[in-house]
Amino acid sequence: MQCPSSPVYHTSVEQKRHAQNVAKQQRLGMPKLRELLREKCRIRILNARKDKVDGNRKMQLSELEDILRLELNELDQNLQLEQHVFEELLSDVNEWYALQEQHLEALYTELDAEANVLSLICPVCLIKSMQRIKSLYTCDCGVHFEHSAEKPQLQALIQQKVNEHELSCTQALRFFIEADSSSSRLFAMCGSCDYFCSV
Repeated sequence: MQCPSSPVYHTSVEQKRHAQNVAKQQRLGMPKLRELLREKCRIRILNARKDKVDGNRKMQLSELEDILRLELNELDQNLQLEQHVFEELLSDVNEWYALQEQHLEALYTELDAEANVLSLICPVCLIKSMQRIKSLYTCDCGVHFEHSAEKPQLQALIQQKVNEHELSCTQALRFFIEADSSSSRLFAMCGSCDYFCSV
């Protein structure tokens, strides 16, 4: 059996065009915006040609420009809408951040007018300042307990307990008062890791 000197391949024009497109996409990677616009315009032109009843299959240059302008307008509207949504979200985030900063400033930088030192925030309600009368600490939220340490020492003790807990757990440490018949004491507890201590 002999092989003919010049074999004849029966390849259609569509198969060649498809092979060229595949090779082009593999060589250039993903199609860019211009290629996408060109493909959308080509599809619209093909659909417009099919709708022609008179059999004239040539599109006029003005019709091509109208189709291209329509596609560019749609793209421009989408970009404007995306920019508008982005600006709204950025404004919301900035407003939220400013409110959080104000809240933190009011919470942690409240000065004690009489002692001219930073006030001790109540560890139970985390909002109001603690007042000290002898060894009794009181808060406007109704919390009161006895402790012999001064305000800075008590604040350091509370922070030490929080730091000690954060070494093994990511949940927030809760402080509470357990009142017995003789005196009230401050305790700390975590519901996640069963951490429990007295301050």
